[in-house]
Amino acid sequence: MDKRICYVQIQTPSGDKELHNISIKGRITRKMSETGSTAQISIANLSREDVEYLTTYTSPYVDQRKKKRINVFAGYESTGVGMIFSGDIYSALPEGLPDTWLNIEAKTEYYNQQNIITMAQTKMNTKNLAAITAKQLGLALDWRSKSQKFIDSFNFAGAKAKLINKLNQLDNFIVFIDNGTLKVVDKEEEPPEENNTATTSTTKKAGYIKLISKTSGMIGLPQPDEYGVKVKVLLDPSMALGDWFKLESERLPIVNGFYQVYEMVYDFASRESQYYIEVSGKNRRV
Repeated sequence: MDKRICYVQIQTPSGDKELHNISIKGRITRKMSETGSTAQISIANLSREDVEYLTTYTSPYVDQRKKKRINVFAGYESTGVGMIFSGDIYSALPEGLPDTWLNIEAKTEYYNQQNIITMAQTKMNTKNLAAITAKQLGLALDWRSKSQKFIDSFNFAGAKAKLINKLNQLDNFIVFIDNGTLKVVDKEEEPPEENNTATTSTTKKAGYIKLISKTSGMIGLPQPDEYGVKVKVLLDPSMALGDWFKLESERLPIVNGFYQVYEMVYDFASRESQYYIEVSGKNRRV
């Protein structure tokens, strides 16, 4: 069996720290929406120094510790590791004996919900405005939209995190944050013409479409829903929101086709049985 690899990186204003060879388990929900992504992560038997370093209080009656961002990486020894979550820690408290677990809760752009700014831009297209917004939020930009709409003026005052809501009102696209990147995709986007199928790879080619089938890690039967399909797969660090996959089910061929990933729910552990993703895809049959 391929060896699992899970580790976390903690980023603070004073520096970064990585924790390897740890017992970790968690549940992560990544969404292609303005609400962002969330994570509940538990790490066992950390050193006292690491527990004190990670612990965060958010009670209004306790002075809040310095801001901390957590990046979670997972994958396999043979095929590589990728980031499966990036967000701000807003709660990290220890519990339990004899094994002490540090229970961490994190959310995309949590601190920017309280960071009030004003922003004014004039005479530019939506792509340039998205680039300025990404820089304002400290994010990379992944622009996949065909939008060329020209904006005469853009004015914003409020929490930084709400900039995403404002951008989503400008054209027929979806703006969202995923793992440190501001992504913009068209609401009616079609699958790429080129079909590069791969099972587990952290490097993607242009036109990449993930193949999901029984032989590539699909668990059980896909479940049709109102938007398309939900399918459970072995944890694959290369999958990301907005990506495309081709579903091939031998037992339920009626749902076969092309889908765009709009939500992923990870249930994973380094030393227990769970290590998979429930992927929700929007229907794009051809």
